[in-house]
Amino acid sequence: MSTEQNKAAIHRYFEAQNRHSPEDAFAFFSPYILSHSVPGHDSAVGIDGIKAFFITLHDAIPDMHVTLHDTIAEGDKVVVRFTVSGMQTKEIMGQPGGQQVAWNSLTIYRLENGKITEVWS
Repeated sequence: MSTEQNKAAIHRYFEAQNRHSPEDAFAFFSPYILSHSVPGHDSAVGIDGIKAFFITLHDAIPDMHVTLHDTIAEGDKVVVRFTVSGMQTKEIMGQPGGQQVAWNSLTIYRLENGKITEVWS
């Protein structure tokens, strides 16, 4: 796939996140996803690990919204700078609930055939 097609796939993935449509978002991941960033995991988490992380995240921040700031692509990788924000209603990753949260992230996605196969964040 071209770099523009990879960028478009990542944008559609984030749109699914913002629609709070987890099954649509999970469809962008390879079943054998390697994540070098999911808390509590070193790398090979697979789709079940990704699903568990994002279900927990959306459960703790039910109105979670992702704002994309920059998207850069080269070869099979797409780099995205974004902000995650929302009202955190439950404890997650050691942070208590009941507070408005916002954090910035810079994440690298590697894609194969339109599917996210590796993530660094």
